[in-house]
Amino acid sequence: MLNALVIDSSPDFCEHMFNLLESAGFNVDTAKTGGEGLVKAAAGKYRLVCCSDNLSDYASSEFCSQLRALKGYDFATLLVLTEHDNSKILKQALLAGATDIFSKSDMSEMDTYLCRISQRETRQLSGRVLFIEDSRVLQTIIIDLLTDMGLDVDAYNYAESAWEAFKGGDYDLVITDIMLEGSMSGITLVRKIRRMQSEYSNVPIIATSGFDNMSRKIELFHLGVNDYVSKPIVREELRQRVFNHVTSYQTTQELRTQQKSLHSLAMLDDTTGLFNRHALREFAGKYFSEAYRFSRCLSLAVIDIDHLKDINEHHGFERGNQMLAELGSWLKRHVRDVDLVARWAGDELVLLLPECDLASAKNMMDRMVQRLRKLKPADLDVIVSVGIAQLRQTDNDNLNSLFELADKAMYQAKMAGRNCVKVYTEPESIPELSGND
Repeated sequence: MLNALVIDSSPDFCEHMFNLLESAGFNVDTAKTGGEGLVKAAAGKYRLVCCSDNLSDYASSEFCSQLRALKGYDFATLLVLTEHDNSKILKQALLAGATDIFSKSDMSEMDTYLCRISQRETRQLSGRVLFIEDSRVLQTIIIDLLTDMGLDVDAYNYAESAWEAFKGGDYDLVITDIMLEGSMSGITLVRKIRRMQSEYSNVPIIATSGFDNMSRKIELFHLGVNDYVSKPIVREELRQRVFNHVTSYQTTQELRTQQKSLHSLAMLDDTTGLFNRHALREFAGKYFSEAYRFSRCLSLAVIDIDHLKDINEHHGFERGNQMLAELGSWLKRHVRDVDLVARWAGDELVLLLPECDLASAKNMMDRMVQRLRKLKPADLDVIVSVGIAQLRQTDNDNLNSLFELADKAMYQAKMAGRNCVKVYTEPESIPELSGND
């Protein structure tokens, strides 16, 4: 639990702060004077110290200076609580080491601040860090820091080994020294990561160096590092930088995953799990352009589920939807990986079959109809009428025109008694008769 110290001469205010801090997750001690507070601070270790700006024995600026001089309080959070808005006194307190200043008349802001500190200090991260450092001593110190934060660490002394690990891993952060032993420097490693054609190329990178040179920093930022930490490394500074970069990166990744999921949902038919008409129109362009460009065959099949309305009326829509779901799942397994299958409308499905002529497409659909007779999705006898058409290179067919041709063939299948496959053929032209015939 985090420890906090409140220094104020008012018992009521100390009690109020005690309750506020305790609800935020702190273990709280109190003191009436600055002297008593300094004694307690020297004897214990407090992550947070709150002092009044009107202590009986110390000015707030002097108390801040004295507290910062104590061992272990370089990075403690030191808040000054004021009753009067005296800008001169407050500025002196900030110059003397106060972290922030809050008004006693508005404690809601203080409550929010305390909750955020508690969450920040107690939250355990999860994720992987690739860490490259050739100093064994510094490597041990930073590994301990990162593992204490809940992170898994893959540590390397050489950039070459780290690069191989990065190509095969999924990291949330890279921390690398710039000057490394071996043939590859930290700068080269950064350059390689940023040039990758992969989503992993966006991983945050913290560069470390013992040379605090401004031109080098600027060059590193040009290369794509997200942050720069000079040696000797301050533990608390690195901790906060790591926390910020890992949480920010993971939040961004979650948003991207959600966007991909939403995009996928917008492309899928809820019932069958197949692509919907919108997805078919978006993806079909590639199939048609490749067929025209490389003079390849492209066939389109329209599958009409016969008597779907009767199935819903006699067995219920729930059973009908179960049948459609099982049929959709089966179709995805039946077609080739290169084929595109989508739900066009309520009872119509469409298959785009690249590099497949009419004869091959008909053989494929005939086998599908035969197997479907045995499938019985949702334990129902399901029959289909199938029509097939092939892209006509000279007619500049597109998705709509090819669908119309296959749709005509499908109606021919229905007229032939259903449960069969028909191929679209161009109607024979009838020669015009001359006046003498």
